[in-house]
Amino acid sequence: MTDSNPGRKNLTGRRSFLAALAGLPLVPLGLAGCGGKAAGSGPSTAAEPQAFPVTITHAFGDTTIAREPTRIATLGLGSNDACLALGVVPTAMPLSQAKPNGSTPWFDLALLDFGVAVPLLLDEAKGLPVDDLSGMGPDLILACNSGLTREDYDVLAKIAPVVAYPKVPMATDWRTVLAMVGKALGRTAKAEEVRKATEASISEQLPSYPDLKNSSFVVANVHSALGSSFEVFGPESNPVRILEEFGIVPAKSMGVIQASGRAVHPGGSGPETYEWPASRASELSADIAIFVVEHNERAGVLGSGVLNQVPAHKAKNSVLADLNDNGLALNAASPLSVKWLARNMVAQLAQAAYGAKHSS
Repeated sequence: MTDSNPGRKNLTGRRSFLAALAGLPLVPLGLAGCGGKAAGSGPSTAAEPQAFPVTITHAFGDTTIAREPTRIATLGLGSNDACLALGVVPTAMPLSQAKPNGSTPWFDLALLDFGVAVPLLLDEAKGLPVDDLSGMGPDLILACNSGLTREDYDVLAKIAPVVAYPKVPMATDWRTVLAMVGKALGRTAKAEEVRKATEASISEQLPSYPDLKNSSFVVANVHSALGSSFEVFGPESNPVRILEEFGIVPAKSMGVIQASGRAVHPGGSGPETYEWPASRASELSADIAIFVVEHNERAGVLGSGVLNQVPAHKAKNSVLADLNDNGLALNAASPLSVKWLARNMVAQLAQAAYGAKHSS
């Protein structure tokens, strides 16, 4: 098995998923500028001429942004990364357990270019951070890949204009998040540049790993508790979408899982995942198996034997993706997290693909 880096919790229900992204108290570690142009020496960008007013359509209607925002708050996954990729440091963003400072490895790596502190951190695990948002006074709230409900949206819209997800909560792909944030910030041309650069970060890697092409995969959340089921990601989930960009393809067993597994979020109420009993682990057939595991459960998962009947794991062609690192990056689905995966996970996947194609 190829082991990725260190942990975090992954349950994809709205509150439990956000609890997985957080888990620490609200800690203002410093305001990283005021939204618009980033403070410090970083690669800040200007809004395009005549970019405002702009109207963006999302799941809860249309939001009009009258002028360039200068105090931006982000909720859910990916919107904070997209801001930073566009040269704008948000004023506030969700708290993460991935690092002690409440940020993520890829956000911090990009933030180095700006010479500023981590933004104000919002603890979504405790509920909608209404008081914190009211106190900081944002002029825009970006929640393009979030779990907002209609009720949440109506509450937040009284504080500032809100851009929610297009259709399904917690399931917006990274290109769409980038395009929506680019439009909201008046930086659509810059968003296109970032998209191309992100795609190039993938395409530059792939020629070195020919065994990835058309290797099949399954990807699932796994827990160490006795009797826990697998939570297998479906074709319309962000982990599957991103892994496909690395040249690998969903295994045929996915059809069986979709037909026989229990949808965790039926009717488009969340990311596409299916509960699959551990007793049927042998049916998770694929060249490569990717297991997303909370950091503190990694040893327990490996010691429990829950993976032992998965064919790719038995063949030593599996990858463990830690929820403090690559596992979170698969879910975050942003330009920054995709670049991180291209740099840190592709080689692991290629090693597993090589084993599947060249084992005796």
